[in-house]
Amino acid sequence: MREPGIHTLIICIFICISCTGSSRNMEPIERVQLQMGTYARVLIYGGNNKDVDAAFAEIKELDNLLSDYNPNSEISEINNMAGEKAVKVNPQVIEVLEIAMNVASQTAGVFDPTIGALTIGVYRFGRESDLEHNIGNIDKAKSLVNYKDLILDGDYVYLKKKGMMIDLGAIGKGYAVEKAVTVLKERGVKSGLVSLSGDLRVFGNELEIAIKNPWSPGAIATFTTGASNLAISTSGSYERSVNIDGDVYHHLIVPESGRPGSDFLSLTVVMEDSSTLADAYATALFIMGKEKAFEFLQKHKEIGVFIVFPDKNIYYNETFSALVSNLNIVEGGWK
Repeated sequence: MREPGIHTLIICIFICISCTGSSRNMEPIERVQLQMGTYARVLIYGGNNKDVDAAFAEIKELDNLLSDYNPNSEISEINNMAGEKAVKVNPQVIEVLEIAMNVASQTAGVFDPTIGALTIGVYRFGRESDLEHNIGNIDKAKSLVNYKDLILDGDYVYLKKKGMMIDLGAIGKGYAVEKAVTVLKERGVKSGLVSLSGDLRVFGNELEIAIKNPWSPGAIATFTTGASNLAISTSGSYERSVNIDGDVYHHLIVPESGRPGSDFLSLTVVMEDSSTLADAYATALFIMGKEKAFEFLQKHKEIGVFIVFPDKNIYYNETFSALVSNLNIVEGGWK
């Protein structure tokens, strides 16, 4: 999911305000690299630079497998072979696609990993080329978005229709964060964090986190990660967009309409453990709109949300309050 250029971090890490026993009195190692078209941050307590190197190497490997911006990635090969033949892929590609398919089923296709016919084919987010954006192709592109036509068979992946495209931009960074944390833990690192743009995982310690203000520099809210293993992901309509014939379209596209979701400005998900699901749910909830999102949250009490609406109202649910502490709303809002 490499995107040309560097995007502003939706979630900003301010400072480590407290640590668990495993990290107290340990010297931190923190490094930032450009990965997946954004800033990747690894912070560990204990361990060494080789541990940090291993985490970054895992992120890079996954970018090479999952990026639709990389013409040599396995996802690009699947897209190129759509309607023609199945492609043998790495087990991690199968794993992330299985998770994406499960979320697609849970959300009745609101979240759909085959959204690429729209995001890649029509809007061309983050792509500099001679090909024009073509809003007139939305109806045709919508007909090619259907996760049920994505076939996983052992270690082979097949898209049934020519022109179908997988875009894992709504889950890939969360998956990469998850796997980088796994690498660190396997190497004996007890506490730290890994972040990629708006996707973040804290383990073994507590940090103060800021949610970006959609209207101005700075934070709209801050909180402390209360759980020792907390995943955080934000989707925002202000992060990435294209201008087509004077109209601005952001990147969070609703499969049913083929156009951007409009009910929210930003939506932050917090969950215990799974950065992959936090990333997917943040996108799914954003594009399903207010009514369906609140119905979904009633059925999935494990998901905490902090939502900023276009009218500047703010909402956060009981799960969010239970998973974080020291919540401070910087600018207005209601509960």
